Amino acid sequence: MRIKIPGLNHTRERLPLVEGLYRARVVRFEPAGHAPNPCRAASFLILEPAAYQGRHVRARLYCHDRALWKLRWFLSDFGYDAELLAAEELDDRRVVGLEGIIRLAYWGRDGSRRLDVEGFAPTERWAELGSSPAPATAETARA
Repeated sequence: MRIKIPGLNHTRERLPLVEGLYRARVVRFEPAGHAPNPCRAASFLILEPAAYQGRHVRARLYCHDRALWKLRWFLSDFGYDAELLAAEELDDRRVVGLEGIIRLAYWGRDGSRRLDVEGFAPTERWAELGSSPAPATAETARA
């Protein structure tokens, strides 16, 4: 079967994601990993800054004792239901659609550096935090 897809033959250069702050929405939140290291895989849709709008970022949020602080931080800053959080219940369906701010940063050694979600903030702080300098350019991020 043949179908016509407008724009298929046009290459569009996308800006690579760099370290910095992004306003984002959770579009997927599901179990990932294995029993020894239970975790949730979160997919974020970038909403702002406009140059990166529509891009996706994936992150793992681990559920074992030593890593629960980051999952708790994410849930509280993104506005997860306080009653469910107090009851220590996680409903994956209620996480999808939540919005907040993510901070991307590089980690690892030179040979295996990768960009990952390193922090969170509530959406209400975007006016304050988003007015800071724009994310670094790709050249600055490699330095």
